[in-house]
Amino acid sequence: MAAILFNVRQQRQRNIRYNRLHPSSVFEQNDRIFYSKYRFRLEDVKKIVRMLAPLLPDSGLEPWEISKEDQVLITLRYLATNSHQTVIGDCFGVCQKAVSDVVARVVDALNHPTIEARFLRFCPSDEAWCLRRSREIARISRFTNVIGCVDGCLIRIQRPIHFGNHYYCRKACCAINMIAIVDARARFMYINCGFAGRHHDSFIWQHSQAAAEFEEARARPGYRLLGDAGFANSRSVMAPYRERATQNDARKRRFNREHAKARRVVEQAFGALKRRFAILHNITRIQPPKLQKVVKACVILYNIGIHLGTHKGQSLSPIPQGFMTHPPDNEENEMNFDVDFNTDLHIAVAIVRHYPSVRDIVASAEIYAACVAKGLGRSTATYKAISSVFLDALEVYL
Repeated sequence: MAAILFNVRQQRQRNIRYNRLHPSSVFEQNDRIFYSKYRFRLEDVKKIVRMLAPLLPDSGLEPWEISKEDQVLITLRYLATNSHQTVIGDCFGVCQKAVSDVVARVVDALNHPTIEARFLRFCPSDEAWCLRRSREIARISRFTNVIGCVDGCLIRIQRPIHFGNHYYCRKACCAINMIAIVDARARFMYINCGFAGRHHDSFIWQHSQAAAEFEEARARPGYRLLGDAGFANSRSVMAPYRERATQNDARKRRFNREHAKARRVVEQAFGALKRRFAILHNITRIQPPKLQKVVKACVILYNIGIHLGTHKGQSLSPIPQGFMTHPPDNEENEMNFDVDFNTDLHIAVAIVRHYPSVRDIVASAEIYAACVAKGLGRSTATYKAISSVFLDALEVYL
């Protein structure tokens, strides 16, 4: 009997080691497939890894160690698909527990105050910052004192175990309500996703830190945000006219049309965010306390994607890339989100044609004067183009 027990003890199963897969080597020859799976190009993933490397500890012992690049790829795959962690683990050759630990670790790194301060910047108390944001808004609309657009977005979740009725929203599902401020390039500047779906957008905004900046007079005077009819006019938000007030007033209807045209950028940002990260589009299985960090991580990755540019160099911005000078991709250590519009003559012509505003007319007048100062003859095609566009746009406002 003792011999039998001894043999059984000797025949215990050994630990199974997974055959580790490395997607960076599998898909390095096909950038399109790699981007469709991870929402970033391989070179952009390496930049993100270098940025997060100081915040990511080594995972496991030497035989089971998961490299920092694989940790980021596992997290990107999970956020982009909303698949089960077991399925994600099978794709990388790791167990479900390893996927859970890695995702939590990378999400915490993306929520680090240093990373958040770099990619989620809302500084209404800075005069220079407000001036840059208002100029960007003025190029896509006729508003000159607006620094961003604010709106709410519902993110569907499974019914929480505790207080599930608090998350039941107007769309007959459980969700959390996220309030976000977006600039002219559809970049998120501020988010608040800590409220249940039953709360209205205006209620969340009134209890947000961004609204307190305006109400406590810390923001620069004269600047506002654009919000839909769910918000009330205040020091911080400029809402459209009610439908009843516009029935017999053509000027108010025109104001509402321009207001909606400028405000659509925030809807585009929500749509692009959910298309890029399916975990926010489908019903997520994450409980609300953890989901707040996941949402913020997705928003930060979305802003990083706008900075780096997506597949084939296309930007997520609703403004055509040809009208802007993006930061060069070789600046890996400095993520500068401030955009300066190109002052080349042919770019200036396109800007004035498609986004006419008072500021653009002034800018084109400066270019017009510089063109004369350089001694360009009136027979030059570029000179004729900028002069005709400038004069046509000037007639609209005179």
